[in-house]
Amino acid sequence: MNKGKIIGLIAVLVVAGAALYGADTAIPKGVQPLMVQGAFYTPSWSCIYLKGSDELKLKYKPNAWNTYSIKVTKDATTYDGTNGNFSNMNVFRIKSNTDKPSKDVVLVIDNVKIVDGKGKTVYFLDFEDGKSGDVSKTQGRPAADNGTVVEVGGKKGLMLHMKSENMYGYNGLEAQWTLPAAPDGAAGYDLNGGDWTVTYDYYISVE
Repeated sequence: MNKGKIIGLIAVLVVAGAALYGADTAIPKGVQPLMVQGAFYTPSWSCIYLKGSDELKLKYKPNAWNTYSIKVTKDATTYDGTNGNFSNMNVFRIKSNTDKPSKDVVLVIDNVKIVDGKGKTVYFLDFEDGKSGDVSKTQGRPAADNGTVVEVGGKKGLMLHMKSENMYGYNGLEAQWTLPAAPDGAAGYDLNGGDWTVTYDYYISVE
């Protein structure tokens, strides 16, 4: 290979590397929140909140991909507003807390997966199509780029970029998705069997 081709190849590699690096560094930076968790809601707003990453002692490293994973059981809930009746669940939420309000938090979410007791995937989002899955904000003060699909750490994901908001006795931010229609015309899904699972990957972008 002649000198000109070598120089040209090096230039291509440098540009490609810069583009990849730029994709990661373009992600905003925030503070590290206290934890992440999952939650389910019914059409009448009864809800359960599952134990957070702190209670589960999950890997929680900033500026790296981590995984939240939990089986939906009575013992796995940190808040139960249903009086123990986990039926008619039609909305899934991802929640995070900070120690004080108005803290800027940047979470990138990927591979949201809800599996029923028979091993069937009821809901899955990987954001490879660049769409948000019709996410809606339920708590937190969103930045202009909140809810956009970004690439970080070699993966595409949905960026939740919000300032935490003091509501319901805690400083939090939340996003939610409506689940597909339940079978047999039910208002939502029955999670009482204790054998459903929730997993999602998350990247905490921190200074």
